[in-house]
Amino acid sequence: MPVSAAARLVANLFFSHRLFPFMAQIIIGGIDSSGPHLFSIDPFGSITEEKYVATGSGSPIAYGILEERFKEDLSLEEALPIVGQALRSAMKRDVATGDSLDIVVIDKNGYRELSIEEKSKILEAS
Repeated sequence: MPVSAAARLVANLFFSHRLFPFMAQIIIGGIDSSGPHLFSIDPFGSITEEKYVATGSGSPIAYGILEERFKEDLSLEEALPIVGQALRSAMKRDVATGDSLDIVVIDKNGYRELSIEEKSKILEAS
């Protein structure tokens, strides 16, 4: 299934129920035959394709970092410290963000969650 079709399916579900019982902002990402895609779906079912996405109460803080440092065609090694800085800043400045995080890489090799050690290195480098 193309990533856009999966995102549209979720957006239609959210739109048909409008806030109840689904009060969430969803990120759907993946790689299909047309390349990499990242979609943001709000609780009302609106869908946008983005280059980067942040959600939650700390997202305005994270967006400040992402908007300043994101560039097209970053390598994974260049992008991960930016992600780490955005997450760390949100966790420090927004109490509702919490104090733990998951970082996932989706590429042509599939889906991979970063280990605790990998996340620690990223956060230290950012």
